[in-house]
Amino acid sequence: MLQPIVTFVEIPRIRIEKLPMKKFGLLIATLVCIGILPASAQIDNLTNMSTEWIRTSARNAATDAADIVVYNPAGLTQLQNGLHINLSNQFLSRNPSHQYDIGLGEGVRKFEQESSDPFLPNFYATYKRNKWALFTGAFISGGGATIDYSNGSLTTDLIGLQTLMQTQGAYMQTKNASMLASSMYLTTTLGGTYAITDKVSVATAVRYISAKNTTDAGFTLTSSPFDLPDTPMNLDAEYTASGMGGVISICVKPTDDLVMTARYESQVNLDFKTKTITDDFGATVNGEKNRRDLPGVLAFGAAYYINNDLRLLGDFNYYMQENADWGKSSLLTEEAPLSELAGNAYSVGMAAEYKFSEKFLVSAGVGYAEFAYNNKDGYYSSLGTMEVVPDDNWNINAGFRYRASNVLSINVGFMQAIYKSDQQVNALMAYPMAVDVTVNNSISIASIGVNLSF
Repeated sequence: MLQPIVTFVEIPRIRIEKLPMKKFGLLIATLVCIGILPASAQIDNLTNMSTEWIRTSARNAATDAADIVVYNPAGLTQLQNGLHINLSNQFLSRNPSHQYDIGLGEGVRKFEQESSDPFLPNFYATYKRNKWALFTGAFISGGGATIDYSNGSLTTDLIGLQTLMQTQGAYMQTKNASMLASSMYLTTTLGGTYAITDKVSVATAVRYISAKNTTDAGFTLTSSPFDLPDTPMNLDAEYTASGMGGVISICVKPTDDLVMTARYESQVNLDFKTKTITDDFGATVNGEKNRRDLPGVLAFGAAYYINNDLRLLGDFNYYMQENADWGKSSLLTEEAPLSELAGNAYSVGMAAEYKFSEKFLVSAGVGYAEFAYNNKDGYYSSLGTMEVVPDDNWNINAGFRYRASNVLSINVGFMQAIYKSDQQVNALMAYPMAVDVTVNNSISIASIGVNLSF
């Protein structure tokens, strides 16, 4: 069980010990990104970084648009000479939910996400000249969404229960619980590609990540038998970090019909600095730093043209989460590193594109994400995890590309993620109470983007 710290909040006639939740705010904020991308088998890294991916689920071996700046940078020399620009935005509808019966006679309590995320943009550009290509981009490599529980959640219930115990009977209930948190890993990249031969090209790049997470959560203490006034308890804090990493990519075209690729993205160390705005719990230390690295990625892809009109694509992505520093878990899991509890993970994707004409192409794909937890209940003991529900899932993708002119192409895509229903997780953070939580999730993404070639 967590131990109380020795500081106090003064309330008339009654003293409330501040709660021992130093990591509460940071964990809620940084774990937002767990459930943002359903079709990646990872907790922090995203792969939904273009409309082309949304309509296919496989872009690691693509060679037809500037979004391959992030998927297949070594393949950029396959583009025509000139300047290529890719712009798109995604609209996310996320519906994670959890329910439980804490066994205090209140029955089943259910909580659901209550808002969507209408803005997840990307920008990529490359200039290709013969054997060379230079490229850049700005995109979201992690986070990119908000968790919004305006009526509270398991986390606020447990914190509320713990707070009531700390008041030593000064208050009997909580009300108006809420949790709002966001996460955004804005990433820029700069690199170059060189075609060694007509069949082999390589690329290298640097990435800079500027990350910001926010937390605004709390409730109001009420029903005082001592007629004390209702007392709001709130945590409002921001966490910022920055770091750099590298990318190495190779693209091999053994025949005119086959493309094979490999890409390595190095881990980016991120040390989040806390800025406390309001903290009635004693949960944060202004200026304190906490690690939450973006894990390294090893990715492979293949694309094969069955004929001039039909192309098949396949992806495999491996996420090296265990090497990342995500801090330690609680005493409930013997303070094991959180990244070790999560384990490494992978995703696979397959897609087909069919060209009806030079102007119109349709695509469809399917993917599977494997969250290979070493200790799932242990990882879910991190505050905020129940609210985003990271778990194995299938994704179905579809969309089209319309080439309006030699300069402009328009892409439209839709993806639906499918999770196993009514999964059971033991809420270790409720110890010594035995609480089983039923979790569900559903995520839909619609996206539209343009390609410009000059």
